[in-house]
Amino acid sequence: MPADLPPGTRIVLTRQPVQAGRLEQDLREAGCTVGFLPLTDFELPADFTELRGALERLNAGDYAWLLLTSPNSARALARVGWDGTLPSGTQVAVTGPGTARVLAQVGCLLTPWMPDGDQSAAGIAAEFPAGPGGQGGQVLLPQSQLASDEVPTGLRSLGWSVDRVEAYRTVPYPADAERRLLSGTDPLLAGDEDVVGLEDVEGAVVVLTSPSAVREVTRQAQGSLHGVRWVAIGQPTRQAAEQAGLQLLGTARTPDARGILDVLRGVR
Repeated sequence: MPADLPPGTRIVLTRQPVQAGRLEQDLREAGCTVGFLPLTDFELPADFTELRGALERLNAGDYAWLLLTSPNSARALARVGWDGTLPSGTQVAVTGPGTARVLAQVGCLLTPWMPDGDQSAAGIAAEFPAGPGGQGGQVLLPQSQLASDEVPTGLRSLGWSVDRVEAYRTVPYPADAERRLLSGTDPLLAGDEDVVGLEDVEGAVVVLTSPSAVREVTRQAQGSLHGVRWVAIGQPTRQAAEQAGLQLLGTARTPDARGILDVLRGVR
């Protein structure tokens, strides 16, 4: 634990315990207490004909790349029948280690490409291999209905043809039980001691993990939150927080414990 960070610093992440991974583990090992504030959830579209069609084309070898910008994209493909295998000649790319971990969990044994630096849409656009141009070079990009155009625009500028499909929907918590992507018992119903509500975050460091989390927290709070120290992960989340009028301590340069701790320590 850095000497200038008080022991037991309380950090609340705007996601569900079932999404926990290395980030939470490293924060706890650094001496922080970690809680969860579920604001958004994820579900399959009401009609996933398009997603199943894309999976059929993926299995047929129509795509040079499968690009997953969220763990939920991998979960959604698995829910409609993907076993993690890819045809010879099809490569897989992810935004960062969290998505790679879920990719392996759904059965993909290939080592995915990911950005060396900025593990975000901007990092993908900056580092992704150049495409062949013309009519070749198809990339399958399954995303949330709320995803921005940054990734497909960046890929097209590199010479790729992008097949972007709605793989899942980001919705207010909780999602429809029959279409919900995240497995496990509902933490709120289970009384998970690490789950908190908006009324419990005063004095905590609340980490905003996505623009959709920003929108939901401001909708629910309606300007009534006080004494909260906000930290954003990624530039799109920072922009959403600033537009919502949230005063940030800073923006984590990397989506991991070190990035968050650096903000709290005032590292620039």
